[in-house]
Amino acid sequence: MVKKSLIAIALMGFLATTVMAGDLAQNPWKFDDDWPKEVIIIYEELEICQIPIYMDVGMYVELKDCDKKEIVLVQVPCGDIGQSEFPCYHDCVDVELRANFDVQLGLKLYKIGTVIDGNKWKAYFSGADTITGDGNYHTVTICVDAWSANIYSVSPGDKVLVGEVAVTVMPL
Repeated sequence: MVKKSLIAIALMGFLATTVMAGDLAQNPWKFDDDWPKEVIIIYEELEICQIPIYMDVGMYVELKDCDKKEIVLVQVPCGDIGQSEFPCYHDCVDVELRANFDVQLGLKLYKIGTVIDGNKWKAYFSGADTITGDGNYHTVTICVDAWSANIYSVSPGDKVLVGEVAVTVMPL
């Protein structure tokens, strides 16, 4: 009998130390009476939890109006581009880029047709070849020089397609 009484006393002591419903450390809300309301019985909403929201953002680069940009090579004195093999051509175009990371820019040339010899042209940046990843547009200038062009392989005309320059990007 004494043993049962001690067990009963121990259980009573254990129950007295348990956490009551509505403990804010565990986030639940418990109301023993009515839900909080205004005088005209309009229930009020209660905030019981705030859950953080995260987003997995990738690396993004944008070249503004790329489809509207073009380089139209015009004949220049060969000395202007540091070459001696006539005829020589040159042009530049400004492009605007923005990114969310620091970017190292590069260029690749793709020959179309027979006017340009594969190794008798170059593309380069006139000025900076990097942009900062601040999300703002930054202007860079892309130039193309060609020399020893095979102008006799095509009929005369405006804007004869001779190649393309691709802009490449990679993180700094």
